[in-house]
Amino acid sequence: MKTYQTIWRLVRYRPLAYFGDILSFSSRLVFIPLVGLVLRAFFNGLSGDPGPKLDPTAAAALQVLFGVLAAFAIMGGITSWVIYKYHNMALLMKNMLARILQRPGARALPNDENGNPYSSGRVVSTFRDDTDAVIELMIMFVDSISFGVSATVSLVIMWRINPWITLGVFAPLSLVVLVTQLLGHRIERYRKAARAATSQVTGLIGDMFNSVNAIKVAHAEERIVAHFAQLNDQRRTAMILDRLFRQLIETMSHSVTSIGTGLILLLAARAMYAGRFTVGDFALFASYIWPVTIWIRTLGVTIADYRQGGVSIGRMQELMQGAEPGQLVQHDPIYEKGELPMLPALTKTPADRLTHLRVRGLSYGYPIAVAEPAAEEQLAAGQGHAVNGAASVGYVNGAAATVNGAHPNELSTDNAAGIFDIDLDLPRGSFTVITGRIGSGKSTLLKVLLGLLPADAGEVRWNGELIERPADFFTPPHCAYTGQTPRLFSESLRNNILLGLTETPAHGHTNGAASAAVEINVGQAIHQAVMEQDLADMEEGLETLVGTRGVRLSGGQIQRTAAARMFVRQPELLVFDDLSSALDVETEQTLWERLEGCTSSDGRFTNDHGDGAVVSTREDRADQQYVNEETNRTSYLGHRTSTFLVVSHRRRVLRRADQVVVMKHGRIVDRGALDELLGRCEEMRLLWQGEAEC
Repeated sequence: MKTYQTIWRLVRYRPLAYFGDILSFSSRLVFIPLVGLVLRAFFNGLSGDPGPKLDPTAAAALQVLFGVLAAFAIMGGITSWVIYKYHNMALLMKNMLARILQRPGARALPNDENGNPYSSGRVVSTFRDDTDAVIELMIMFVDSISFGVSATVSLVIMWRINPWITLGVFAPLSLVVLVTQLLGHRIERYRKAARAATSQVTGLIGDMFNSVNAIKVAHAEERIVAHFAQLNDQRRTAMILDRLFRQLIETMSHSVTSIGTGLILLLAARAMYAGRFTVGDFALFASYIWPVTIWIRTLGVTIADYRQGGVSIGRMQELMQGAEPGQLVQHDPIYEKGELPMLPALTKTPADRLTHLRVRGLSYGYPIAVAEPAAEEQLAAGQGHAVNGAASVGYVNGAAATVNGAHPNELSTDNAAGIFDIDLDLPRGSFTVITGRIGSGKSTLLKVLLGLLPADAGEVRWNGELIERPADFFTPPHCAYTGQTPRLFSESLRNNILLGLTETPAHGHTNGAASAAVEINVGQAIHQAVMEQDLADMEEGLETLVGTRGVRLSGGQIQRTAAARMFVRQPELLVFDDLSSALDVETEQTLWERLEGCTSSDGRFTNDHGDGAVVSTREDRADQQYVNEETNRTSYLGHRTSTFLVVSHRRRVLRRADQVVVMKHGRIVDRGALDELLGRCEEMRLLWQGEAEC
């Protein structure tokens, strides 16, 4: 969309407020020509010149009246301005955030000119600075229109008094517009450079705060500070150039209009000397010079701001990443006060029940040939460096291109990064563990399966039905996922678990209902995540503020809080990426026992009638084993109500698995029961004996 089209869509979002601002501000400025008429009549009365006359009392009364009316107009304009400014900024931010959340989770942000995903600082700069720049452009349009109304009224009156003097006004106007147009491309270039420099600085600030420990371990404090100073120097230069050109245009507008003002006064003085101009006419022209010249200045600045606003709109469009035209300014409700709308109740239908999940030929190649990044941030970004001279993988319209003439799926697994030709079968109630060395593709497999990375090939079927949009489908109540490094918000523990859901007490199952609301029980989720003792040690319990990214919690507590967030939604499929990596042995064992066997919130085993009657406790049945009829494998507990897909190399987890999937270089090298794999799979033996890096 063009800049003017974007602005018009924003105007239409709050038209009453926007046009109310124009009307209010224009009304306030129209009083300036009226004051000029009063002054003319007043001086005509003093000098005895022909024309309308006013005595001092009447002139003063009219001045006071106009002042009071102007004050009310200003109040109305400010009210309207606040409404449309902050509503439109909120709309732009909301639409950009919505688009980011629509994207695959590991590809949420676009890539920069170097092929790296946008930094968080660059995104924050766009949300903060560019939205403000667009709104400022809208304000400049209001100023231009309002001053234009006042100037037009003034020019009409001036023209009727003396056309030749009035024509002198348009000479500086034409010069300002011409020079601003000639400088337009340079204005855009300097604004882009200033915005980019600001993004680099804010991005580095975010990276430094998020990587304090890494900086200390590497003893890189001095290098980071030096790099930060260098980026600030670059930003200072870019910002000076950007501000310099804006100030240059404003100075030029002031200077040209001041010269024009002097020219008008000289012409008026000559007309007075010739007897064609009265003292009242001179007073009127003198009062009209300000609205006319300020309009000329405003037009010059508005033209410059229009160019800069186009740069800001372009930066926001980059975050929309292929969205439909106009989605950036799509009209949606903004909840500025009162209660926020409630999230729809989480419901389950018979169709949501997982019977069998089938994956065939699932493949995904990273844009550059790297070993799979260990950190989630690197994994999500697809960043890294070529290994052993491996060639880069190119992408065209989201599809993998060729590498040295071959599709990534046809490459040797030693030369390509990603996953290739993955087949999986997950029957209901099964416990599947994916294991392998670092960089073997375990986390990538989970992300591609769940739609967090876009698959290049393959299909996923839920109960035989093809899943066209995995990212939309694999959400509660179908599925819930916890990654290697779970993210918590600077909120209470309760809010981090619920994320907007409304807690409801447990009332048992709804028999015979086609659709039933999922019971949101935080206590049950806390118990399943083995956090009841941690919670008891917290003075404020569930209302404890966890801090940014859960900084007030331990690594294990963060993992279990993220797990509780999953459990409270009661999904059919539970996907964990190394959930127990930060847990001690006892907590880990208790966690898996509860997940495998509990069907009630307190860890007791209930009957199948939904009335909560206890038939036995975990201790009564801890040593018993059951055969899962759908997987035909022996499990520790036979009453699993969910299906598990787990990435882990921990022996306790591997022993619990119905099926172990061994990966290497992005491919499945073997699968089966643990005992079978230890007998026939060399890679599994190396992993089990700890000789392979996990």
